[in-house]
Amino acid sequence: DSSDSYPVTFAAYRNEKPVFDGGRLITGWTVTNCNGRRAWVVDLPEVAAGAWSFRSLYVNGRRAARPHWPASGLFRMESVPGLKLPTGWTTGGQTRFVAAKDQVRTFHNLGDVEAVYLHFWVEERSPLSAVDMNSREVTMTRPSRAPLVGSFGSKLADYYYDNVFEELREPGQWYLDRQAGRLYYLPRPGETPENAKVTAPRCLQLMAVLGRPDDNQYVEFLRFRGLTFRHTDWRH
Repeated sequence: DSSDSYPVTFAAYRNEKPVFDGGRLITGWTVTNCNGRRAWVVDLPEVAAGAWSFRSLYVNGRRAARPHWPASGLFRMESVPGLKLPTGWTTGGQTRFVAAKDQVRTFHNLGDVEAVYLHFWVEERSPLSAVDMNSREVTMTRPSRAPLVGSFGSKLADYYYDNVFEELREPGQWYLDRQAGRLYYLPRPGETPENAKVTAPRCLQLMAVLGRPDDNQYVEFLRFRGLTFRHTDWRH
């Protein structure tokens, strides 16, 4: 009965606006061209040294997008070696698929490209480990959770490639070249290195509220008011 409990409130003090920020402001941009587009670029030594990597970028508080291929719509897997059709929601375990003609390429920084495949109500993703241009076979590092079909039956999964440097073409997109330690951003109209606050995450999590559910000890009746949590990252 909540009437017998006393909520604990964590709130901003009077007129203050506290911010828990998990990011770092990126400065030192140079204006250049990338893939025939006007771009900003900055070198990040920590990234080149393998001490920092991130999957999100925020520009003036707005999450920027990574480039993907195709730019719109989806590809359809042509075949999946070893997968018996028809099938439904069962154990997956596939790491390979064959792409249709003109739907595979030799990618820059192959290991940073991710295949994002859609099936049932699930979106799965995995980095790539190999691409065979002759057979058009694509190999992923992570086995699929479910079979590589779009739904029950014989319809193979739709997919797209995420984080593709060659597709960095639209304003508001960005790409982190981890091997070179170089960050690219294509500015939106009106954005300049002087008026744009570009922030990259340093943290995955800012706070954890943990109970002991196995012992029926739950975290309950907490309230957070007037607090801002921002600029965190996410895993695969």
